[in-house]
Amino acid sequence: MSTRRGTTTPPVPDVFDPRLYAAGVPHERYRVLRDHHPVAWQEEPGVLGWPAGPGFWAVTRHADVVRVLKDAATFSSHLGATQIRDPDPADLPFIRRMMLNQDPPTHGRLRRLVSRAFTPKRVARFEARARERARALLAAGEERARGRGRHLRRRRADTDDYALLNLADLLGVPPDDRGLLLHWTRRVIGYRTPTRRPRPPEPPRRPAGPAKLP
Repeated sequence: MSTRRGTTTPPVPDVFDPRLYAAGVPHERYRVLRDHHPVAWQEEPGVLGWPAGPGFWAVTRHADVVRVLKDAATFSSHLGATQIRDPDPADLPFIRRMMLNQDPPTHGRLRRLVSRAFTPKRVARFEARARERARALLAAGEERARGRGRHLRRRRADTDDYALLNLADLLGVPPDDRGLLLHWTRRVIGYRTPTRRPRPPEPPRRPAGPAKLP
């Protein structure tokens, strides 16, 4: 495509294909969108076992994004949810209960409740706890590896524990309910992926550290 001044406008880049993100965010593609196609149509071809979708508009300039986010009457998060892939209509009642998929005033009420957990002092305390927990999980993994004469490998149980315990700290979830929290998390993340059907909640495990922030 050429402009009246003879310069060439690059074509609209694809930012939908999830394989583009395997090596990181494709920043250059988003730069092209912002500079030349701030509101651009994106096709949704079938990929990685997912069927083709109807496509969507990609809005990439900051001012335009802010305008969209502030105009819930025109650009609703609740109507069809916020996932790139349009959910099955039968799944919408479940998906709409997530905070990201709600419009004002409900979204604002929930956001104000959540924001109380992210004051600067609380975040600083949480960072220290998260670092301490990561070191403890790595040390335990190294000890297990040495006992078996093997190299340290990432275990799903360790990564699940790390994310779960950090989230439980933020939410104030009692230790006995953390297995249930993990089960719910897997349901939310993998509800449409047959290969990621969640297992039933496991018996409660002793957490690697106190349940609440000091």
